[in-house]
Amino acid sequence: MARVLVWLWLALVLVACAGRTPGFAVTTSVTVSLTADGHTREITTQAGNVRELLDEAGLTLNPADLAEPPLFTPLSAGLNVHIIRVTESIEIIEHSIPFQRRSVRNESMSADAPPLILQVGKPGLQEITVRIVYHDGLEFERQDTQVSVVEEAVDEIMMIGVGAAPGNVEFAGYLAYISGGNSIILRGSSAFPEQLSTGGNLDQRVFALSPDGNYLLYTRTTPGTLTFNSLWVVATNRDGEPRPLDVDNVLWAAWNPAQVAQPQIAYTTGVPTDLAPGWEANNDIWLGSLPLGEDDEFEPEQLVEAYPATYGWWGGNYVWSPDGRFIAYSFADEVGIIGLETATSHVRLQEFTEYNTRSDWVWVPSLSWSPDSRYLAYTRHTGDDPEATTFDTWAVDAASGVAGRFASQTGIWSHPFWSPFAANPFSPDRSISQIAFLRATNPLDSLRSSYTLWLMDQDGSNARQVYPPTGENSRFPQKQQFMAWSSSGQEIVFIYNDALYLLNLATGEIHRITQDDNVASNPTWAPYGQATAIDAPETTSPPEETPETPGGGPVPGE
Repeated sequence: MARVLVWLWLALVLVACAGRTPGFAVTTSVTVSLTADGHTREITTQAGNVRELLDEAGLTLNPADLAEPPLFTPLSAGLNVHIIRVTESIEIIEHSIPFQRRSVRNESMSADAPPLILQVGKPGLQEITVRIVYHDGLEFERQDTQVSVVEEAVDEIMMIGVGAAPGNVEFAGYLAYISGGNSIILRGSSAFPEQLSTGGNLDQRVFALSPDGNYLLYTRTTPGTLTFNSLWVVATNRDGEPRPLDVDNVLWAAWNPAQVAQPQIAYTTGVPTDLAPGWEANNDIWLGSLPLGEDDEFEPEQLVEAYPATYGWWGGNYVWSPDGRFIAYSFADEVGIIGLETATSHVRLQEFTEYNTRSDWVWVPSLSWSPDSRYLAYTRHTGDDPEATTFDTWAVDAASGVAGRFASQTGIWSHPFWSPFAANPFSPDRSISQIAFLRATNPLDSLRSSYTLWLMDQDGSNARQVYPPTGENSRFPQKQQFMAWSSSGQEIVFIYNDALYLLNLATGEIHRITQDDNVASNPTWAPYGQATAIDAPETTSPPEETPETPGGGPVPGE
């Protein structure tokens, strides 16, 4: 009996299940809108998604066509489905390439002479291959896929006169520079260049006149030894003889601008190595007074033994403050000061992201003090990316560390130089100063870009290009010691196209000082610092007893 009841119960369950429709088998109809090929229609369908709807409507998609919403989208009541027919075409369009206008300065031509066309400009021609995308027959997008230059443009070259014919240029003080590997000094005039007896082998790492111009500090290579250079000094009078200071492997050296009667020298050293770049910096600081007597020895004292820094093996940049109280320093990612009176070592003023050169050299910011020893102008790597080539010119308050950007995108070799105080033409009772700096013509590739010389006021305003004129090709050196200010703050000497030029900012006159084909470098101008008010050298004429060559220089060997 029990078995019969079980079979009866199973039969009832099967009958009940057979009378039901499973949930997944239940289908409903929805009404959607379908737009395709310029027509829109309402469709009531039981399709589950957009793909099934198109199959039901008999629409075929080409590979580039688009469906909005996508094919996998489930259908819902009121959904708008749009089929976009996508087509493409390729066109070749001719474009003219405009020619550039360039000027060439001719110092033998008068500034009033009409310009001369050396080369007539001619536009070029290029073909641009354009991919055009259409949506439902209407242009949606254009992409340039290839640019082919059919004919290069020819630049227009114009010669202009600058009225800077070779001749005597007079100035205050002493001006020294390196020409063809020799040390040349000018005493208040460009007419009579004299060669100082330095012993040769100048390595151009150190080359600086003392504040009063009576001495030249320099480094020489030391062939055949285990050192890479040595430190020397020579008096700039006409019978001065080179004198070694018995210091080797010098990376930087400079005079204290505030010490004239007893000249003082600071320097840093390195250790020679067989690996590039040929040294490993000690990041030390030494101070010593110049021995004035013939039998006196140079006895420097070590102020800083070492300093750990990012890429410290390369070394840092240093510059003495005009009041002689501080030495500013910079390494790859920081700028700071070293207090000499208080023996305070390395007070960090600013930090930033270092620049990764991906090579065996290190970029270190160049530095320049304001004439009152309060502010530092410096080049700064900007941003958080070590490989980004973005460099600005900044200034920082040496007392508070407050800093601000003075000029944007000036370039890796901008090298700001703060001028001495000069007379203010608008307010005689107040002095002014300016900052000279280089600006990259292509700041996005400032490592290889050409540069132009600019000036801005002491607060960073009124930036303007002073040389060369706009449109002229320019080539300034990458090294920091490319220029020097006069003590009046109204004249600049600088290296341009391997020659030495003097620019008078008051009159706008430009003079080429060197007239030969030798490469000029490392200009240094005295007096500066305390010497501008104490013992400024006077302009002198050439000695009568020195035979002269027709070119104005001393006879070789004399």
